[in-house]
Amino acid sequence: MKTSDSLKAIAPALLEAQKQITFALKDSVNPHFKNRYADVSAVIEAVKGPLNKNGITFLQSLSDVQAGETRQRLTTRLLH
Repeated sequence: MKTSDSLKAIAPALLEAQKQITFALKDSVNPHFKNRYADVSAVIEAVKGPLNKNGITFLQSLSDVQAGETRQRLTTRLLH
């Protein structure tokens, strides 16, 4: 996939979005370690509004598991 050669246009929009983004709510519990964490949907909820307000949208896709790997990869692409 072709991407921009420069971050000149998106950088100011990301800065403004980051000023507005707050911490994601730790709404899930890891049963093994018993610690709390923010799951993917909580992270999306925390960042989607500020990103969209500043003209940034995001796409997410899962990659297939490669030989020797046990987990899928989540790739996030920002569009401005």
